Amino acid sequence: MTGQNGLSAFLGTSESPVVIHDEHLENRGQQERAQLRSIPLLCELGVEEFVYDDLWAREFQLVEHRYTDPHEVSPADVSFPLGHIVTAPQLLPRHEQEFDYEGISQADATWELLRTASERIGDGQYVLVTDTDTPEIPSRTPVKGRSAADQFNAMTFDYLDLVRDYVVERVDSTLPLDYTKNVFFHRISEYHSKHGAPASTLPELFEYEEAPAESPVWDPLYYFLEHDLQDILDEYEEHVMEALRSWIEQGDTGKIARRMIATLHRCDFDAERLAEYQNDTNR
Repeated sequence: MTGQNGLSAFLGTSESPVVIHDEHLENRGQQERAQLRSIPLLCELGVEEFVYDDLWAREFQLVEHRYTDPHEVSPADVSFPLGHIVTAPQLLPRHEQEFDYEGISQADATWELLRTASERIGDGQYVLVTDTDTPEIPSRTPVKGRSAADQFNAMTFDYLDLVRDYVVERVDSTLPLDYTKNVFFHRISEYHSKHGAPASTLPELFEYEEAPAESPVWDPLYYFLEHDLQDILDEYEEHVMEALRSWIEQGDTGKIARRMIATLHRCDFDAERLAEYQNDTNR
């Protein structure tokens, strides 16, 4: 089930806004990883529009969705359902932010999105994915210390609980949930298992010699071919690894990147030759 009804049915509420606490976003002061892991789950539930820091975008989408830079979003014109991924430091005024890479504060945009969602009942849900179940926007909250969730009567959920329930109930994956909580990889595992392809670890999913032709694992290769410039080919491995880090919780990005690049080299970075290889039954 997808679309607005899919999201509200799964959450058990059609109220808006809602807050999803993803503890993985709390990794402050470390190399950021898997900030966007909630997107595949929300996409399967019908959310197509997303807002998040442009530094996380890296011109790469593991799953197709519409992206808007948080500093370009217009709350008055936005359509719902909408997913917004933001950390507590990004909700602080710019002069209070700890890290330079936080960029311009998202406090005002987030507050206005929360307000708009609470007023446009029935238009679809605004899903705020953040690193706490009590997100605060100090520069806008009328009562000091009151969370934005309380201010707008937002229901809160834990991402770990949601993804666990979803995968157990709806995805026949052989990947352990402790290994990754990104639904995209569990869907690939499910598909590969049904077609007798390796499916129990992330690197196995990217063994292109054995990947089924219709597997979603091929999609990122075409994305890189369509969006990358020729002058970065010498640094392709680091580029691919950087792109993957926003979607994968731990390890394996280097191994996966090398398998992607080896396949692209095999096809001379040509989309037509890649398609031929993908559909070659003697691969």
